[in-house]
Order: sequence, then structure tokens, then C-alpha cells
Amino acid sequence: YRTQRLSFRNFGETFLWTIAGTGNRPPARLPLGVTIDRQSVDLRSGSFRPTDNPLDVAIDGDGWFVVQTPQGIRYTRKGNFAISRDLMLVTSDGYPILGENNQPIRIPTNATVAIRIAETGEIFAGTQRVGQLQVVTLQTVQPVGNGYFLGVNPQPTNARIAQGMLEGSNVQVVTELVRMLNALRSYEMSARTFSAFETSKQALLEATRV
Repeated sequence: YRTQRLSFRNFGETFLWTIAGTGNRPPARLPLGVTIDRQSVDLRSGSFRPTDNPLDVAIDGDGWFVVQTPQGIRYTRKGNFAISRDLMLVTSDGYPILGENNQPIRIPTNATVAIRIAETGEIFAGTQRVGQLQVVTLQTVQPVGNGYFLGVNPQPTNARIAQGMLEGSNVQVVTELVRMLNALRSYEMSARTFSAFETSKQALLEATRV
């Protein structure tokens, strides 16, 4: 899993940007409080853990595996691969891993237990080279669920591949818990401020009726 961040824009900013012609909402749709401005993904690597499974791989550094899904090409750093019934290298969800020329990587029938994946991403069945993992860098990414991403401007990269390892989540649980508690406190303070404002407004209205 990748840490995701949301940034917000308040009503005043949205209003000023709209009348200046730089906003993305017409005045009739201006939010009354805050709105999500953008979503970003923390792309820093997670820690590696050994599995001793020859079909488990991790990318050391920046890079993404290329996957063919029913919705089109997607990108992932999940390296818990498997071999399908038709002898293709696939993700844990059964999607083909793409190699050279965006082609699936096929494994010989007699080599399913003798797979070696070199640091360069080359795949060997015994001494026979059977394929090359395609690893790319991306300019921007957008999560689409279950560890898969859409990407912009994929470019080949020579990232190091670690066989028999899996990358863990880069989410720091304690850090995220502290941030969640701080956000909760900020929300509670805002709610109390709003409640006090409403009370003062009602008192002022009552005073004007006298």
C-alpha cells in the first residue's frame, strides 16, 4: 500500500480563484466549506522482507511493473507473481506481467521450479533466458485500487530487481495515527467554534427583536 495525501481548498480560496478565472468550478457550484483540491501518492519505497519464493520480486528504487488488465495497461509494485495454467507470469490477481515489447512472459513447461530472476530483470529457466521484466518510471500516477495505478509518460528504467523479496507498505502506522488524531482535534475545535458562532448569532438576533 502507498500512503495517500489529500489537500483541501477552502471556500474563500475557491471563490477568489473562480472570479480570477483560475478556478475549476462555476460560481453556482462553489462549495460552502472546504473541497478536496488534489490527491497525491507517496512513492517512497517500503521495507523489503525475504520470502525465499523465487517468484517474489521487489523493485529496489524508482520503478513500476507493467501489467495487462481487462481495463488496459496498469502499473504496480506488487511483486508476488505466480505462473498461470497457460504458463504465463502473472500477478496474484491473475493479470499477465508484460515484458519486452509489451508481450506476456511465458515460462517453459519443464522449468516452473527453476526460475531465476536476475537483478537486471532478466528471467531464466535454468540456463535458458525466457524473458525480461519491463520496469518503467512514471511522471504521475493515479491509484485505481488493489495496488494498481494509472500512469503518465512511462519510460524504461534500469532499476535493480531483488528476487525472493517482497516490498511492504510505506504507510507508517504510528505516524498516520498521530495525524488522524490531530485532524480529529482540529475538527472538534472547528465544530466548537462554529457552535459558539451560531449561539452568538442567535443571541444577537434575539437582542434585535427587543
